[in-house]
Amino acid sequence: MSTLTTGEAAKRLGVTQVAVRKLIGTGQLIQAGTVGRAILVDTVSVDQLARIGTRHGRPWTAETAWAALTLLSGETKVGWIRSSQASRLREKLRTMEPTELPILARRRAWVRHFRGTPDVVQLLRNHLLLSGAAALHDDDIAKRFGLSGGSGTADGYARSGDAEALQDAYGLIEDREGNVTIREVTVTGAFADGKVPVAAIALDLLESPATRERSAGRRVIKELLDA
Repeated sequence: MSTLTTGEAAKRLGVTQVAVRKLIGTGQLIQAGTVGRAILVDTVSVDQLARIGTRHGRPWTAETAWAALTLLSGETKVGWIRSSQASRLREKLRTMEPTELPILARRRAWVRHFRGTPDVVQLLRNHLLLSGAAALHDDDIAKRFGLSGGSGTADGYARSGDAEALQDAYGLIEDREGNVTIREVTVTGAFADGKVPVAAIALDLLESPATRERSAGRRVIKELLDA
């Protein structure tokens, strides 16, 4: 695992070391260990946060985040929040900047990364609601984002607790740079039709290390907000 000191992470993010420690405390950065009194930070988590930004702002709850992503994707049923909340959320989405969405919706899932064999990756795709690059296996999704591929990874949503069960069942090795991403959720209403809202797929692509995937995710988020 590649690591950075808090000073190096602060320089890369353009913030102070105190801010880096706070970002570790809120789970936005991953602490990878210590050397003496120095805290080491996982490089991948720093790079991901650098891509979406560190602007201050209180993130939505998981319920609100999934309501926003569902509404943004063109659905109208968000019965897991009050109608008054849904109304305010619609107003917020009408004036939102594309850079705000990944910050506000960052608590939508608990994300775990693993590495598995190619055969295991294919089997895992049957246990997940596919998102990110893995969702591009679907022709309609690939066309929407102007991309293709997705066969080499397993990336998707599952119920809370499923990641550990799948890890045990398939012998997955925890690896921040692995080919398996399991996004655990407690809010299941957004997946009633068995699909991931397109706005969520766009956000997950925005976290990709691949430039083309990030660009496609950013473009679709802007299109959804402008619609």
